[in-house]
Amino acid sequence: MSIYAAVTFAPVQGFISKSRKLRDLYGGSFILSYLSRAIGDVAEKNDLAKKKGLKVVSPAIINITQGTPNQIIFEGKEAFSEDLIQPAFDEAWKVLTDTCRVYIEELVPEYDGEYHWKRCWDAWINHGWEFFFVCGKEGETITDVREKLNEVKRKRNWTGINWVGESSTLSGSDAVAWYGMAEVNPKKVAMGEIDAKIKDFYDQLSKKIGNSIIDKNEQLSIPELIKRLITLEEIDDKLYKKDQVVLKKDQLPNVEYPPSFKDLNRQKENLEDKIWTGWFQGDGDGIGDYLKSLVEKGKEEGEALHTFSKAMINWGAKLKNKLKEKHQDSRIIYAGGDDFLGVLYRHEKPYLTPLEGLQWLYDDFHKFWGTHEQKITVSVGFVWAAPDVPQRDVLAHSAEAEQSAKQNGKDRLAIRILFNNGTYLEWVCPWYCLKEGILESYTDRKGVSGFQNQPNWTHFYNDVAVLESRHAFQNTIDVALGLFEVYFGEEKRAWLANENNWWNGDNPKKTGILGEKSKYEKQGVLDQEKVNQAINNWVINLAKVGFQICQNF
Repeated sequence: MSIYAAVTFAPVQGFISKSRKLRDLYGGSFILSYLSRAIGDVAEKNDLAKKKGLKVVSPAIINITQGTPNQIIFEGKEAFSEDLIQPAFDEAWKVLTDTCRVYIEELVPEYDGEYHWKRCWDAWINHGWEFFFVCGKEGETITDVREKLNEVKRKRNWTGINWVGESSTLSGSDAVAWYGMAEVNPKKVAMGEIDAKIKDFYDQLSKKIGNSIIDKNEQLSIPELIKRLITLEEIDDKLYKKDQVVLKKDQLPNVEYPPSFKDLNRQKENLEDKIWTGWFQGDGDGIGDYLKSLVEKGKEEGEALHTFSKAMINWGAKLKNKLKEKHQDSRIIYAGGDDFLGVLYRHEKPYLTPLEGLQWLYDDFHKFWGTHEQKITVSVGFVWAAPDVPQRDVLAHSAEAEQSAKQNGKDRLAIRILFNNGTYLEWVCPWYCLKEGILESYTDRKGVSGFQNQPNWTHFYNDVAVLESRHAFQNTIDVALGLFEVYFGEEKRAWLANENNWWNGDNPKKTGILGEKSKYEKQGVLDQEKVNQAINNWVINLAKVGFQICQNF
């Protein structure tokens, strides 16, 4: 009987989110995939693992460098301990870290003999990650093992890295990496003198690597430096020439090193040319239930997960090309199977509009989603972000928008307009509503309808604003339905008024506007006031978001 084991590491989201530039996102995603690959390779490269019949169940494919999931599921003929797995993970991270450190020391020899920072790099090698491992027993399922892994993750055993001196200008949570950081003693050296040395170091580093990669005014921590440097082909060449490295370059096809990251520059010098960008993040719905249904139909659990993982990772690997078909400048940051993040933009005039991004999502993307042939739906958050919003905040809003789509019933898109001051508007809508032309069916007071004719959404927007100020949307949906009929027609009013269209059905393809009916029930009784308010909010938010998408850009 098979024995399953689960492995993961942390931090993941935090490691990704501490990103100022698109290059940081690429580097972070690459490192996570690189470390996952090192774990998965144990099954093929370790003699003891081969004796125990170890094989990777999920992810089914581990040679995708930008999107390998960070949870690895093993299947074996007998139990084994984490001592079989963790050394490969530790070695991969050590080699990567040492490679970046030596690269800087060789690149900026002006400080040769003055580099007193290896102790700090070693601290990040030893304490940069938490490693979690669980091996199940005979008869325990993959689900059982995953639950045990979650329990282990709750019992954190993390060692923080103490430091003295200036903090990183990117995250502010770790020390600035510079050649003398291990010997900083504020009692003996004035902070002004240390600051001057740091600035000189980053000025030299920027000149050698390039200002587009490391700005001379940036002061990065060690992990932030690693994320930035791993995107360089020079590091790639050095990394895979090392004999002790777990991975070899020829084992990592599909490595993408874009020739430039400068084109996605929301902070353009000309204020009039600052560009808005669209960020989309999502993943599949109800995967656990779907896999459980396959097992109930007679499939072996490991086989079901392996087949699913292979299908989704293959789909994720193709997503980049699908995006490039219509939006050449846009990019997929990562696509770890059913979990993905991408950015939509055009770096030259005419700049990408939110409507173009939205149309690609509910037409091209949603149609492409079904090509993996797995019977699961997808929830996506789409954030149309103003140019002065920090990238860290944009990423946080992307994750929140995805969760909003999940929490509002799944199988839908949450559209969020994010302004420079941090405020936002959001409208959540099932995919089928968009595909059936809710936005296209809008007709202004002059009878203009359809996107091509550019109807005036100000009419709808202003009416909602006036009615809100008069508290007209209270205790009833009659006002919302009447207003909806004015701008979307009798047929669409009847559709919105039909309670059968409000709730999710037993059939996964039947998705309601409001999602799960149980969310609006108290002790099994429908809370009609809460339902009415939800319908009203849906119409109000449509007016506000629709105006921003279809009229204001």
